[in-house]
Amino acid sequence: MINATFRLVFPALMLLCGWMLVAPDSAAAQCRLCAAPPDGVSSARSSDKTETPLNIEITANLDFSRLALLNRAGGEVEIDPQSGQRRISGGLTDLGGLSLNGEGRLTGEPGRVVRVHLPERITLSAPNGSTADLVKLDTDLPAQARLDRDGRLNFSFGGRLRVTGNASGQFRGRIAITADYE
Repeated sequence: MINATFRLVFPALMLLCGWMLVAPDSAAAQCRLCAAPPDGVSSARSSDKTETPLNIEITANLDFSRLALLNRAGGEVEIDPQSGQRRISGGLTDLGGLSLNGEGRLTGEPGRVVRVHLPERITLSAPNGSTADLVKLDTDLPAQARLDRDGRLNFSFGGRLRVTGNASGQFRGRIAITADYE
């Protein structure tokens, strides 16, 4: 069985505002947002509002199922992130079993636009030392993915597994999936 185990990375969102102080009066003039509002004027500064952290949870692991390598030239198996459909090419053959596209869930501030980042390449390894490459990772998310009114967004992801040489075994690896607000 060929599958992947996932490691989640939660990006820290930081707002860095640095001003070089020449004199106390000039600092207030340079940064009007930093100055206190005049009496009787309400302020809608972002520092008054706490941003809801963005969290990611993997609800289903990417699993390429059971395959056999027929020759040293190798082959590829791809799982489509949208349909979950598996395509096998080259010197691989299907040994049966259920393949799965990966699934994840983002939770955070309702209505916010988010970005999900997947690595370009992951090397998977088997206990016997064999390796295979997981490439072309992709999600089913649109270009501008947005959390719903409850602050949730479900997504699926897939990729292409390349096997060459005399690789064999149960391949595993960690995929650093990150997400952040736009």
